[in-house]
Amino acid sequence: MHAHLFIPCLVEDCQPEAAEAVVEVLESLGVEARHPAGQTCCGQLAYKTGDAKNARLLALRYLEIFAAPGPVVCPSGSCVKMVRTYPELFAPGTPDHQRAVDLAARTFEFCEFVAGLPGADTLNAQLQVRACYHGSCQMPPGQSGGVDAPRRLLSSVRGLTLLEADRDDRCCGFGGIFSLQFSAVSQALVEDKCREIMVLEPEILVSAEPSCLMNISGHLARLGKGIPALHVAQVLAASLKKETPAWRRK
Repeated sequence: MHAHLFIPCLVEDCQPEAAEAVVEVLESLGVEARHPAGQTCCGQLAYKTGDAKNARLLALRYLEIFAAPGPVVCPSGSCVKMVRTYPELFAPGTPDHQRAVDLAARTFEFCEFVAGLPGADTLNAQLQVRACYHGSCQMPPGQSGGVDAPRRLLSSVRGLTLLEADRDDRCCGFGGIFSLQFSAVSQALVEDKCREIMVLEPEILVSAEPSCLMNISGHLARLGKGIPALHVAQVLAASLKKETPAWRRK
């Protein structure tokens, strides 16, 4: 079995370790990871700012890049939601609309894809760590548990203590362009989120959404309370290895 990797620009530029971990986990489950060349922005920013023209152009680019058959796996729920929005950008009955429908149906968020693979529930994964999980509101509902897939995967790791803030479903305040348009609201939300996280005294922060990790960890760092901020894939990859993860070494 193989899967095409859809690596968002935020992961490529700010958290490439998450992409490497995605490959490690997929290969441990017998999935060959392929990375089609030429990937750029999926069009999410243009779409959210009302620029349908450029969102459509970027969508057309992705329809070409991921034209080959097979599942497409992405370590970002928000970018997966964007691809699943592609059919709205094209008139029903047109070839491009049909291609968009096809790509949307076979594009998966990393955790939902892994949770649906044979052997995912029996991974020989072990890691002694107190991990606070942030469930992003950008996670798309879907197969294999959808929004609960990250929790299922983390709960399968022996030794991992899974923690969640009291208001675990509350937005971290990023929301892409929302943080620029409503900066005061965004700041208040991330401050509340960080207070609730630090009360739990976690060793690491974990999420399946890179933008949330960047926003929360950035504010924690400004408070002088920085802790490793890791994608679920990084935690799973570390739990499958024998050596101490780099973020645990002193």
